[in-house]
Amino acid sequence: MKSVLKDTGRQMIDFLMFNRAELRGINILCLILLALITVQFLIPETIKTDPIDFKPFEKEVKSFEMQWKQAEENYRKTHINKNNHGKYTIYFPMNDTGRGTIKVLKKSLILDLNTADTFDLQQLRGIGPSFAKRIVNYRERIRGFSCKDQLLEVFGMDSARFSWIRDHVTVTLDSIHPFDINNVTFKELLRHPYFPFVLTKQIMIYRQKKKAFRNLDELRSIEGVNDSIFRRISIYLRILP
Repeated sequence: MKSVLKDTGRQMIDFLMFNRAELRGINILCLILLALITVQFLIPETIKTDPIDFKPFEKEVKSFEMQWKQAEENYRKTHINKNNHGKYTIYFPMNDTGRGTIKVLKKSLILDLNTADTFDLQQLRGIGPSFAKRIVNYRERIRGFSCKDQLLEVFGMDSARFSWIRDHVTVTLDSIHPFDINNVTFKELLRHPYFPFVLTKQIMIYRQKKKAFRNLDELRSIEGVNDSIFRRISIYLRILP
């Protein structure tokens, strides 16, 4: 029994004892742990980071905010218009596509198509700078709008865009500049969209034969001039005494 216990004790001692290689490994491991602990305490003392200075950034932000407010104020001043009813309207021009969020603050807006300039026309939904210029150019070609439906004759104008603006435009016939039918030249009349080559030629031939038009109803006797065409062209012609 004693010999058994003695052998068991020796085995446990052998199990708990380390050889040289194992002792060397343990010592190295302890040194590594000690080095890591030392570095952990030394790094905060040796590396010092400067605090971040936010003053330049804050200054830049304040400068941007001031510029933004000034831009908004200038925009409001340049986009306040007094309309025909004496009421002030603040408007935000749209592009020629008519797309985007519409932000219109207005009580009523009615523009005279024969007196509005390109800047005024841009108040209308879907009318940008290029479309406004087209409207003015066409107005000059026909020597004034006689009805708002003539906007549909402007290149690019469709029924949807027209429906957006038809209630915000009007026409004054006093602003139309008709031709003197007895003195207008062939080239001048031909420039008007309502007077194609054949019709212009017939008018000139008739005037030459009769020496002069005595009244506009004589246009009805020209070949191809029916009631619809007569109503359309007679607005742009007159006979001076």
